[in-house]
Amino acid sequence: MAKKVTSSKMPQAQFINDAHVLGQLIKAKRTAMGMKLADCAALCNVGINTLSRIENGNENCTLAATFAVLQELGIKLTSPSLSPNSIEKRSNSNVSSDEWV
Repeated sequence: MAKKVTSSKMPQAQFINDAHVLGQLIKAKRTAMGMKLADCAALCNVGINTLSRIENGNENCTLAATFAVLQELGIKLTSPSLSPNSIEKRSNSNVSSDEWV
């Protein structure tokens, strides 16, 4: 009999501010979908070890692999600064913002 996937908890952080929080989010989404690590890796076209390192917050994983996983799991990263209203305000403003998000 196949082993059942155990759901992981969503990260408690308010923001994704490091690789560890992003990895927790990815693992929580994958396990909530009932998907095994090997199946998810195959779906995302990344190696099992690569997916495991991403989920464990390894900072040396490539952005290409990380974004492949995010896309296949339906996770969209966003920021209030990317909203249409925010972009319009910045383009109409004479003041430059040094804030990076």
